[in-house]
Amino acid sequence: MGKDLILVVVGGLAAGALFGSIVTGSLGAALLAYFAAAPLFLVGLSLGWLPAAAAALIGAVTVAGIIGFFTAGYFALVVGLPVTVLCRQALLSRPDGRGGVEWYPPGRLVAALTAMTAAALMAMFAVAVLEGVDPQQEVQRTIESVLDAGMPPEVAERAKEQGLAARAASFLPGVAAALLFLTLALDGVLGQAIAARLGIARRPSPPWRDMTLPAWPLYALGLSCLAGIAASGALEYIGRNLAIVFAVPFLLQGLAVVHAVVARLPGRTVWLVGFYLLGLVMAWPFVLVAALGLAEPYVGLRARFGGGPKENE
Repeated sequence: MGKDLILVVVGGLAAGALFGSIVTGSLGAALLAYFAAAPLFLVGLSLGWLPAAAAALIGAVTVAGIIGFFTAGYFALVVGLPVTVLCRQALLSRPDGRGGVEWYPPGRLVAALTAMTAAALMAMFAVAVLEGVDPQQEVQRTIESVLDAGMPPEVAERAKEQGLAARAASFLPGVAAALLFLTLALDGVLGQAIAARLGIARRPSPPWRDMTLPAWPLYALGLSCLAGIAASGALEYIGRNLAIVFAVPFLLQGLAVVHAVVARLPGRTVWLVGFYLLGLVMAWPFVLVAALGLAEPYVGLRARFGGGPKENE
């Protein structure tokens, strides 16, 4: 009990400190803030979702002391709440009928994170529409304010004249939500990996290559694309940005296909590292991988080329 309590307190303090490091304004601190959810996942995936919620509360109090109560509320909603829900789902299990245990599948965890991210984005758009505000214009004004505050006046004015703010506003909410999605997914994988390495994980780490999405994200992506193409005004803007969010789970499913195919190659680690480095430098490989994830249920590349060892994946 004492060790569990220490883990909850230390995990919460670490999460709050990592998130609160953005107050320094440095690039390194901003990168550290992306890992704020990892200590919470470590707590939740080793002790359960209630300890994860307690650690998230400690983290929120820590953020309040470093930055303020408004940011602490943001931390609780966009970090603490998703981590708690995902840990609860991840630890669900049932007998598999063969004397073993069937754990909640990773594809459904990705779908749950998709639903929470899309719901948060839709809530933001709903508030803007109910207040009679055009969401795209509001985002553009915010970007222009940031340009005015962070750049010399002549540079900011030139950027506005070239339409930089308008172009960025077209996709910024969806891109920001997708980045939050990927950050939480990465932190979840990292938290599980640390818990497994320490021998305190409640569930075994699922092989990434076996991740399969349920059907509904495909329908949601299709409806969002339809709204972004055929609608107009605020509905077009909302559909366009939601389509970005609903495309992310297919990127992850495409990466699962890549892992499965590369596992058959000699030197698979080198291939994977090279692929991810190429994706960081050039975005188009990830676009192709997302398309591969969309096609996988119909093409079945994993069934054809899957195999190879799964350890240390």
